[in-house]
Amino acid sequence: MCSLPVTPSEERITLEGQVVTSFSGAVARLAAAHPALAVTDVERVVLREWEAFSAGRPLVVPVGVEEGAAEMLGAEIPARSDV
Repeated sequence: MCSLPVTPSEERITLEGQVVTSFSGAVARLAAAHPALAVTDVERVVLREWEAFSAGRPLVVPVGVEEGAAEMLGAEIPARSDV
């Protein structure tokens, strides 16, 4: 899950009023703070917290999500015009 090495002091930024950081940065900081835990266990906890926190509208999405949505919407337009 956490594939990119990130220093524990990685910067955080503010988007739409929320302070955010990368997943790998959060895992790196938490793993450094809890060296007795396996990184995969830290990742699982971060993912559970993310799921609990993100039940609402997302603040950010990967560009790939937007691109995929554009493809899906483009595919729906011809299908709807045949109706």
